[in-house]
Formats: sequence, C-alpha cells, structure tokens
Amino acid sequence: MNDEIARWKSETDHAISAALDEQGSAGAVLGPLADELLSPLRDVSTGGKRVRALLLLAAHASFGGAHAPAATGVAAALELFQTAALVHDDVLDGSDTRRGRPATHRRVQALHQERGWHGDAAAFGEAGAVLAGDLALMCCQRALREALTTLPAATAHTVSGLFSDMADIVTLGQYADMRAAAAPLAALGDQETEIRDVMRAKTASYTAEFPLALGAALAGADSGTIAAMREAGLSLGHAFQLRDDLLGLTGSPAQTGKPAGDDVREGKRTLVMWRAWGGTDDEGRAVIAATLGDRAASDHDVARVLDVVSRTDAVRWSEAEIAAAAAHARATIVAQRPTSRGGAALESLITMAVDRTA
Repeated sequence: MNDEIARWKSETDHAISAALDEQGSAGAVLGPLADELLSPLRDVSTGGKRVRALLLLAAHASFGGAHAPAATGVAAALELFQTAALVHDDVLDGSDTRRGRPATHRRVQALHQERGWHGDAAAFGEAGAVLAGDLALMCCQRALREALTTLPAATAHTVSGLFSDMADIVTLGQYADMRAAAAPLAALGDQETEIRDVMRAKTASYTAEFPLALGAALAGADSGTIAAMREAGLSLGHAFQLRDDLLGLTGSPAQTGKPAGDDVREGKRTLVMWRAWGGTDDEGRAVIAATLGDRAASDHDVARVLDVVSRTDAVRWSEAEIAAAAAHARATIVAQRPTSRGGAALESLITMAVDRTA
C-alpha cells in the first residue's frame, strides 16, 4: 500500500510541475522578471506531504476509480490551492519561514533590499507575495480546467461545484481566523465555538472534507456517499488541525520547519490555548496574556507559556479529541463500504495525518 501512496504522490508532483511549467511558459513574455515570483512559488509548491491530494486519490480508488488521470489533475489543483493559501497565510500571519525556507514575502523583500529599490521593502515583499499567491490560484485553475475537460459533463459539474464551495469556505475561514485573533485576549475563554468554526472552515474543509468528497465524486459516487465522505473529512480535518496546534506549541523546528512556539508569537487562538486558558489560574493567564501575540517575545517568554499549558490538561484533552475525531472519521468511511484497496490507503493516510510529528 505504501508503494501505491508513493506512486500517487509522484504522479501528483509531476502534475503540479507540469502546471507550473505551463504557467512559466505563459510568463516568459516578461523574461527573467517573471522568475522573481514564479521561483519562490515553485519552492513553496515543492516538498509538502500531499495529504490533501492523497486523500482525494484514495477516496477515488475507494469507489471504483474510473477517472485516474482526471483525479490526479484535480489532486494537483488542490495542492496548488494549498500553495496559494500558504503564501497568503504567511503574509497575514507575518511568518518568516515556510518549510524551512524564508517565506515568499521575505524573499521578495530581500530582493528589494539587495537591489536598492525605492520604497518600503517590507511592503513591497508583502505585495509581491499577494501576487504570488494569486498566481498559485491561477495555476490551480489551470490544472482544474485541464482535468475537468476529460470528465463526463455531470461528473465535471459536481466536481467543479465542490471545488468552488471549498474555495469560498476556506477564504471566509481565513477571515474568521483573523477576526478571532483580533478579539480582546480576555475573551479567549468564551471563544470555543468561534475557534471550532475557524477550524471547520479554514482547515478541515480543504484538508480532508472536500478532498474526500472530490475523490468520491470523481469516481461517480452518489450524493449520499459524497455527503458521508464530507462528514468523515470534517472529523479528520478537526483531528489534523488539533495535531497542528499541538505541534505549533511543542513541535521540533527541525521537523516542522518553523521556529518553536511560533504560534504563541503569532497569537493564534487554538483549542489547545483555549483549554489551557480555562484550566489555569490568574497567574497562569497573566503569563499567557503577556506573551501571546507578541512577535518580539523571547524564547524564555514562550517557554513560560508552554510551561503554563503543560500544567493544565490541555494537551491530554486535545489528544483525546484527536482520537475521538479520527475514530469517527474511520467509522464513517467504513460504513460507505470502500474497496479494500482504497480503504486500506485511507486508513494509512488517516494514521499519517493524526500521528505525525511535523
């Protein structure tokens, strides 16, 4: 099964590269200038785990898998959508790194500085990264268009509708995330519902809900099966985000590609932090309040926050939520009677998504 997953990943990588090559050919009219955005964009598009694409392809295999080339194309489009989200996310969050490299806006900013151009280098970098993210969305549409042209009309219509719904939900989810982070920190204890809504819209939707639904739709599954796969994906996406939140607090920079405690400096409102806030005392809340959202916080300050979190039940509680959500996803998928091949691949991918260290 691991060989098949590796093959799916390789085919998706090839489809992504082909779409980026086509985009590069279109941009060649601008000469080397185009590479100033396309080169960092290609770097962000390279090296990911491809969880979304693999879930889509495994779901496709689970229900007959009659349109493998088209499924690979849609999987590539999904990953390019993820690339756009990452580039834009790094601008919105002010992140310095992505997958162990400088974030796109930092690379464009450095170009401005190296060449001695006029104006604010940081603002130029952010504007350039917004455009790079837009280019990733355009490349996503390029890959999606090519895939849809090979499908029966009814299937293409269903897939296109699902992809559009996903894009809208994720974009609104990003705004919901910004809105939650803008609320006074004193409100954190009352933000559980708001945080869960952000997790559902911003992450679960395009991490697992729609990848599983798109794979089923590409295989010609009926509407009831597609709806069930969306339900399974919401649970799996919830588990995936909670694991991400734990890694954002305690993960190794060598494995995550981001500085330790970066989520603390960015002020992210997560269920882990919500649980810790409610589970500590006034002194602990004062420690969190003094550092959460402070981008200049020292490693010592971040360590103090992590110590407060560790002295509550937040980590154990989050692990229990992850286990329960993953179990619900598994049960919902099994109830749809996937093929043995597709079901085994989905089981491997669920384990990879929730038990990861990066």
